[in-house]
Amino acid sequence: MSRYLGAGLGAGDAVLAIVTRSHRESLEGALCARGLDLERAAAEGRYVALDAERTLGRLCPGDRLDASAFEEIVEGAVARALDEHGAVRAFGEMVALLALQGRPELALELEQRWSRCVRERPFSLLCAYPLSAFAAEPGGHWLVHICGEHSHVAPAESFDQLHAREEELRAVAVFQQKVASLEAELAERRLRGRSAEEAQARLAAIVESSDDAIVSKTLEGIVTSWNDAAQRLFGYAAAEIVGQPITRLAPPERRAEMSSILERIRRGERLEHFETERVRKDGTLIHVSVTISPIRDADGRVIGASKIARNVTERRRTEAAKDEFLAMLGHELRNPLAAVQSAISAAGLDDARRAHALEIARRQAAQLRKLIDDLLDVTRVTHGKIGLRKQRLRLAVVVGRAVEATRVLVEERGHALVLAVDPELEVDADAGRLEQVVVNVLVNAAKYTPPGGRIELHAERSGDEIRLRVRDNGIGIHPEALPHVFELFAQDEKSLDRAQGGLGIGLALVRRIAELHGGRAEARSPGPGRGAEFAIRLPAARGAEPELAPPGFRRDMRPIARVRVLLVEDNVDAADSLAMVLELLGQSVEIAYDGISALEALQRNPPDLMLVDIGLPGIDGFEVARRVRAGPGGRDLLLVALTGYGREQDRARTRAVGFDEHLTKAVETETLREIIARAASGA
Repeated sequence: MSRYLGAGLGAGDAVLAIVTRSHRESLEGALCARGLDLERAAAEGRYVALDAERTLGRLCPGDRLDASAFEEIVEGAVARALDEHGAVRAFGEMVALLALQGRPELALELEQRWSRCVRERPFSLLCAYPLSAFAAEPGGHWLVHICGEHSHVAPAESFDQLHAREEELRAVAVFQQKVASLEAELAERRLRGRSAEEAQARLAAIVESSDDAIVSKTLEGIVTSWNDAAQRLFGYAAAEIVGQPITRLAPPERRAEMSSILERIRRGERLEHFETERVRKDGTLIHVSVTISPIRDADGRVIGASKIARNVTERRRTEAAKDEFLAMLGHELRNPLAAVQSAISAAGLDDARRAHALEIARRQAAQLRKLIDDLLDVTRVTHGKIGLRKQRLRLAVVVGRAVEATRVLVEERGHALVLAVDPELEVDADAGRLEQVVVNVLVNAAKYTPPGGRIELHAERSGDEIRLRVRDNGIGIHPEALPHVFELFAQDEKSLDRAQGGLGIGLALVRRIAELHGGRAEARSPGPGRGAEFAIRLPAARGAEPELAPPGFRRDMRPIARVRVLLVEDNVDAADSLAMVLELLGQSVEIAYDGISALEALQRNPPDLMLVDIGLPGIDGFEVARRVRAGPGGRDLLLVALTGYGREQDRARTRAVGFDEHLTKAVETETLREIIARAASGA
């Protein structure tokens, strides 16, 4: 710059320099060092120096070039110098300043204005640009356009000072290598940038689609991000909570806990599956399981925390209900067991009281069996693993049987039972299961109505439905418990009368059996002490009567004939007690305590009836059945499985290996009578 302008001053030309303050000082120092008298040149009008920043501010007060200001300041100075001195050399830095400011469009517009000025008033113009002004520009787009406004372009001074052709070629090769290296690095950065953007987009999509609440916060506990699941869990929209303290979610007694968690995060610790309580926007208290991890910057410093939260309120409620259920189960099993044990002891101590003691034992054993049957039944029914044997039924007949089954309980409690059932109502249903529904609802009403209460049973048709309602004036149901009365393991704690016994699963069976019949169960109560009403809605019978599935065997009440029975049971007490019952029924009984002994006894004295336990030592009951059926005469005898397993898949398995019947322990005496009668008839 100093050589270019100094040469012009030395030749008597005028010079116009529009430079920054720092460059002006160095320029004038270099010109004076060349022996030029700048004061004299300025006085003669041959040296005009303008401040580049100030002049640019006047030319470009906004985002546009002020053409009139350019004509007045720049073109006016050039015109006066040409008129007075004939030749002008100009140097300007305003375009470079605009490029450095990141305003390349305005820089190009200003450069084009300079070019037009040169064409209209011929003079010499030198422009210089730092390459750093275009460093962020991919491909040198704006630099190429600006260079296109000039007649000559020269590289940096270091290159211009090379003298030998060999030096120039070497320098060019080095520059080419640097350019190629930079281009490769830029391409890699762009690729990494795209990969990072794609990864960030995938992560954002995962966060937004997650079913778990995902929240980030600063080390001071200020929320910085909040996904849709967090809004569903806590009730706050992102706009309401981002920028707010996370303690807003904590109940007062848990806020110190949050401070402790943040302190652990600052130390770089991670908390996994930490269960605590939080408060929703509506004030509801919920149980959550949270995993909290520190967020680190590129240098590994902890700068925040991310939290994943899951609602475990329902799980906690279910676990609590199960714990209560198990406690009740222990209570319900111990009571009849204690009675049986006491009755047996009394029978052994006093012959006069033996009959009464055995009656107590029989009653309590029946209660135990009912408890176990209910437990097994609720599993099968709630999972839909029962087959319904539907037939056309008069509802009044089913209700009559249910009333008879519950008569003792109703009378013991001194209740008044009022019935209002249309005798013409018909449904297509499983008689046993429908009776079970009515019995369970009546028992529930009788147990939770104080002695001397009133129970009403109404049944009527409503459109295509039969509606059966049981209403009582008992202890009622709390509003918060009402939505859960049909749920497994759920009971109204505030109205639970443990003296009445029961596991609280009867109503779960009622709802599921009703649903399996295409109906539904409903419960209403005005509140504690005001009674309750349970309604069962079933489809009314329509069209032809459904075909009834064949029963396993028919009840035969003819006198029992004597048959030979081979009882196979490895539990000695169970085998001996059942053999005793069979002998009292007039049967000839042989006992085998394992599978091999059973097959040997079969060969010695072929029986008419085999009762075979499944869980035998050595070879199990399945293998015994296979060998019996494969041996001589094995197809002629009645083969009955005797087991504690009563699922449908258990029954299917016993049928598959050749058993005729499947009995679950303990077997009722009446059932034994039916089996013996069938064996005697050869059916």
